[in-house]
Parts: sequence; C-alpha cells; structure tokens
Amino acid sequence: ILNWDYTGLTKYYGTWYYVQNGILNWDYTGLTKYYGTWYYVQNGILNWDYTGLTKYYGTWYYVENGVLNWDYTGLTKYYDTWYYVENGVLNWNYTGLTKYYDTWYYVKEGVLDWSYTGLTKYYGTWYYVENGILNWDYTGLTKYYGTWYYVENGILNWDYTGLTKYYGTWYYVENGILNWDYTGLTKYYDTWYYVEKGVLNWDYTGLTKYYDTWYYVENGVLNWNYTGLT
Repeated sequence: ILNWDYTGLTKYYGTWYYVQNGILNWDYTGLTKYYGTWYYVQNGILNWDYTGLTKYYGTWYYVENGVLNWDYTGLTKYYDTWYYVENGVLNWNYTGLTKYYDTWYYVKEGVLDWSYTGLTKYYGTWYYVENGILNWDYTGLTKYYGTWYYVENGILNWDYTGLTKYYGTWYYVENGILNWDYTGLTKYYDTWYYVEKGVLNWDYTGLTKYYDTWYYVENGVLNWNYTGLT
C-alpha cells in the first residue's frame, strides 16, 4: 500500500533513497534520521562516500562516510576553509588550539585562522602560534596585548630571567616578561652585561651598583680585568 505519510529512507535494490510524503524526492540534499541514526542524503540518494559538513536547520554537522559522527572533534575542510567541529557539531564559539594529524592549529570562532601570530592559552599553558600553526621551534619574544613575553620552544616560559635577542637587540626578561624598568647587571652564559631600561646597552662604560657592590662596565660588559680610576 502506498504510504503518503511516510518521510524517510527506504532501500531499493541495494541503494537507499529519500522519500518525502510517500514520494521519492530527488531534490533533497541534507540529513535525515533513520532508526536513531542520522544519514546524509544527496539528490535523494544516501551518499556513503560523503565526508564533510552539512547544514540542517541552521546548524552545521559533521558527516563521515554518509553518517553523522557525534564522536568527532577536530578540523574539517569545507570549500577551502577549515572549521572546528566539536562532538559532531561546528562550534562557532571555540577559539583556541586543536590537534589535527600531529600538528596543532589555531582556531578563531570556529574557523582556522591562518593569519594569526601570537600567544594563545590552552589548558593553563600559553603557546606561540605562527601563521595559524603552533611553532615548537620558536624561541624569543612575542608581543601580546602590549606586553612582551619570552617563548621557549613554543611555550611561554614564566621561569626564565635573563637576556634574549630579538631582531639584533638584546632585551632583559624577568619571569617570562620583558622588563622595561630594569637597569643593572645580568648574567648570560658566564658573562655579566649591563642593561638599561630593559635593553642591553653596548655603549655604556662606567660604574653600576648591583646588590650593594659597585662594578665597572666597559662597552656594556662587566670588565673583571680593569684596575684603575673611572
């Protein structure tokens, strides 16, 4: 008996078709539920080969081999743009890192942001992203909301105090942050250098006080060999 009330899938000679109000609907592309599972239909036929996003009543879902995959969390490509899926649903609210085939990427509001370079926090740790990818090889300074931070092997190192070179200039970092207020001596690989307002000053020659003792600096370096007047 022809059932005009039926809407859903039906199998015919090994192929699944989408029926709407008793009639095969060749125009339908989207999701349909069948015995508790959501399937992806394309032009009226269940497409087992499709993997990607599809929109259903204003929400984007992730389909894998023709079936909505509620277990998937990660990136997926759709028309040359990468999106972040969480538990099978595109999450427009997510901003942060996500791992995809051993590489970590930076997502902004649900979309992989290739233009972003800077810091991002992930489970309590700050990481350095360069052009949308976590850069484990980077060691140096990076600016974030007006403050300069010290990154070591892609991770913000709050424990580091000392010098670091950035575009030909040496800066003084204290507890992971560039300290523009510091003037004095600092040790770097067994040599003591003179820092002035956060920057190593190669031009300075003279005295400087460090922990109640006065030292002689010559061209920005503490000179242990000098004896005489200054």
